[in-house]
Amino acid sequence: PCRSRLSIGMKTLILSFIFFLNFILYASDNNKIEFIEELKIELDSPSFSISQKNLKIYMTGDKMNMYQQGVFELSNVSTELESKSKKSRISSNFALYDQNEEIIDFKKSVDFNFITNKNSAYLRTESLKINLVNKIIESDTETDLYLDQSHIASQGFQYSFNEDLEPYLEFIKGEFKDKKDTENNGTADSLKLLDNNRILLEGNALFNQKGLRIEADSIYYDYLERKIIKSINAKVSAT
Repeated sequence: PCRSRLSIGMKTLILSFIFFLNFILYASDNNKIEFIEELKIELDSPSFSISQKNLKIYMTGDKMNMYQQGVFELSNVSTELESKSKKSRISSNFALYDQNEEIIDFKKSVDFNFITNKNSAYLRTESLKINLVNKIIESDTETDLYLDQSHIASQGFQYSFNEDLEPYLEFIKGEFKDKKDTENNGTADSLKLLDNNRILLEGNALFNQKGLRIEADSIYYDYLERKIIKSINAKVSAT
């Protein structure tokens, strides 16, 4: 995979040294005391960019700490992701970027805004991670997705921004609700948001619509047209 290129801009640079005291004891009468210096750079109002093939990430924050191990810690973070066909924005209270592992870890009050099928989508969670190697955004914490007319709650999600793959947003243990028609709702082990306003419910899929209860291996639903497109191995009963 292509390594990331990092560019940093700043307004104020504060250089500080943190001294760590390590005691190494020997069997002889002479104890050895060793000081290890770790360089930390503190930045006010930082901005930096991460560049990869077909992907650019722009990050700003109130403050940033830079450590020797290639770790960057930001507070009150605003992030923009741009690829050939996708654009999204992430904000959070804190973020940790590991340049060696190529992972960005967002923590606390994480908001993820993006465009799907020309409709805006807004996702809220408490923890979110970007893996720049396999181009995956994921979370293993409770997540809420707000579409224009729908809401999805789940125990986690995974989002691929790989240009070579069909775009999808997958929710783990997801629950779908139509905000304008409460009779339209469904649950599944996996709930995927696909192109063309489709939602795919897979694994113990259940959907309630206008007095009918549909249980199936998988269900395809158009959340704008408010209709089931198809289902596999379905069992239909009255609610």
